[in-house]
Amino acid sequence: MTKQLMDGKTIRYTYSGGLSFEVRFRNGMVSYKALKRSDRVTSENSNIPYQSRQIRDGLIHTIWHERAIGDVVSLIIDLADKSIYSAALLGYCDADHMLHFEDGQIEDIQFEEPI
Repeated sequence: MTKQLMDGKTIRYTYSGGLSFEVRFRNGMVSYKALKRSDRVTSENSNIPYQSRQIRDGLIHTIWHERAIGDVVSLIIDLADKSIYSAALLGYCDADHMLHFEDGQIEDIQFEEPI
């Protein structure tokens, strides 16, 4: 897997609607867990390939596709301003699929030490 821009970083954030997540980026893969439960959102998943691009210094666009559950998640992560912007189609295989379009605040950013 190709190294991606967010590799080695873990972010914890809360959307303006109250849902909180911790997301880890390692070796071209993303893992996440919901810190506040929601019946409409998968609470945890791991080892999902992701892609990223730099928009400008400290502003990263990431995207991943969870085929098994029908989710496509796109995040714009502003490391400098500690803000996040989501555009996601969740559960696209289901009749009750959901479009998620929300902003949030990053509470914590952890940087893994290079080996």
